[in-house]
Amino acid sequence: MAKMPPIEPPLLPEGCPDRSVNCEVALDPVFEALVKACLERGWSAQEVSETLLKLATEHAERILGRERVTARLYRWRISTVVDTYVSQFLGRFR
Repeated sequence: MAKMPPIEPPLLPEGCPDRSVNCEVALDPVFEALVKACLERGWSAQEVSETLLKLATEHAERILGRERVTARLYRWRISTVVDTYVSQFLGRFR
């Protein structure tokens, strides 16, 4: 199994509105390496994605509480749908 890439430290101070994006960028290579390692060991993409989602959701619920996690997932889902429709709409004008 390949060595996991390092996790970069935060570039932005706590409270900065873009800090969550900074965290996402820092974790993305490690996340991709973890997924790749799981697939190489014989787990299916569906098993890996469902398990990582379950673990991440349970972790977030322990920290934030179930209601806040549910609300954030709902907002994330709605914003993703809106972004998709806006992109499709704007794509007509390219």
